Amino acid sequence: IIGNSIADLNLRDIEARLKTDLHIMDAQLYGDLSGNLIVNVVLRRPIARLVRTDGPDAYVAEDGAVMYTSDKFSSRVLLISGDMVKRLAMAAYINETEEGEQLLELKHYLKDNKYWRAQIAQLDIDKKGRISIYPQVTGQLVEFGTVENYEEKLKKLMIFYKEILPQRGWTKYNRVNVEYEGQVIAE
Repeated sequence: IIGNSIADLNLRDIEARLKTDLHIMDAQLYGDLSGNLIVNVVLRRPIARLVRTDGPDAYVAEDGAVMYTSDKFSSRVLLISGDMVKRLAMAAYINETEEGEQLLELKHYLKDNKYWRAQIAQLDIDKKGRISIYPQVTGQLVEFGTVENYEEKLKKLMIFYKEILPQRGWTKYNRVNVEYEGQVIAE
């Protein structure tokens, strides 16, 4: 590119090559009146990190794209671990599968809610899609069940945090289960 005229460059080809990088959502190249090459790049933003024990970690972008991690930078995002992560990390987009689509929907819900975004540090997902939540502040392991009816389950968990823990103590319970309809089980 250096030393060439903009007229001699195939800007569409360069844009296409830039878009092959999973971190880049869109790229626009054009020349100005002075002959300078202007490059506008829109980067994908990571919203979760897939933590693997059998391979490299990966980030999940807002649109579901699975991106590799960098040795130079680490985003402070929700961690997702467990047996299902291997399947999710193998896809180009996690929302290519039904489980991935549901998980992405849950992640967007958590990201958009100020309380849950601060409270939930990690989701651990087993082979059957059951989620265990590791909170940021309290010490309880939250057995969440599958993604289905996640709004109701989070409402029950909020009631537990607001009404039960202040009365009984923040360290009284080790495990909380909100998986079953109409129940909050605390041990």
